[in-house]
Amino acid sequence: MSTTLPKSITQKLQAQHHSRISKRELTKEFDGLIEEMEVDKMYLHLCCGTTAPKLVDAHREALNAFAEHAMSQAVDALGKALLSADVINACSLAKKAYSVYHDNPMRVIEQSVLGALTAHVITATAQKNIEHPVLSDIGLTQPEETGVLPALRDSPVKRWQLATEIAEKRKKFKERGIKS
Repeated sequence: MSTTLPKSITQKLQAQHHSRISKRELTKEFDGLIEEMEVDKMYLHLCCGTTAPKLVDAHREALNAFAEHAMSQAVDALGKALLSADVINACSLAKKAYSVYHDNPMRVIEQSVLGALTAHVITATAQKNIEHPVLSDIGLTQPEETGVLPALRDSPVKRWQLATEIAEKRKKFKERGIKS
C-alpha cells in the first residue's frame, strides 16, 4: 500500500503551510512594531517631561518681564501726568498758606491716586481684553503641560531610569534588526 498523497492535496497542504508561516512572520513583525511604538511613546513622554516645564517657565518669565516693563512705563507716565511742577507747587503752597492736607499732602495725593487706580484696575480686569500685541503673543493663561506624566515631571530619578530603559530597548531593536 502506497502512502503517497495526490499532487493536488500536497500542493494545498504546502500552500496552507506557507500561509501559516507568513502569518506567523507578520505577527512577529507586527508585535515588533507595537513594541517599537511603545518605546517611542515612552520617549515622547520623557521629552515632554523635560520641555513642558521649560515652556511654562519661559511663559512665566516673558509675562513677568512684560508686566515689569509695562508697570515701569505706567508709573513713569503717571508720575509725569499727576505730579507736574505746578501740582507740587500748588500742594506745597496750600499746605503752607492754608494748612490743608492735614499736614501731609503726600498722603492725600496717594489716597486719591490709589482710589482712581483701583477703579481702573477693576474695570480693566473685568474686561479681560488683550489689545497689546506682545500680550496677544504671550497669552494670559499658563500653558498646559500636555503629554507630561506627573511621575516623570516630579522625579529626575524616574526620568533617568526611563531614559536608560529606552536606550536599552533601542539597543535590543538594533541587535534584532528593527529600525528605531
